[in-house]
Amino acid sequence: INLWSHIFFWRNIVKATEVKKTLLQQIQDYLTGLISKEDYAIIAEEYYSSYGNIIRGTEFYEIFSDNIPDCCLVNVDEPGNDDEKEYCFHKILEETYDKLKRVLD
Repeated sequence: INLWSHIFFWRNIVKATEVKKTLLQQIQDYLTGLISKEDYAIIAEEYYSSYGNIIRGTEFYEIFSDNIPDCCLVNVDEPGNDDEKEYCFHKILEETYDKLKRVLD
């Protein structure tokens, strides 16, 4: 392996770690009440659309992809009881956050 491919490899690892940490921070911002579920859905979708490809193929990506997009769609965009949707949204994000933290470390 030459020096440039080695540097490229480590840059991609750093970028992937930054993407994962940012996605976790966005969830934490919602869970701690800094942002609403509506704001979270917008922020996460834009960031994930832009940078999700960097973490594609990782366990983190699989967990995030399997939980967050559908959760946002059902509990933010679809009609229904707001209290129930808030409860479900919070519960799913809390569970997903815990799973993502475990695979980050």
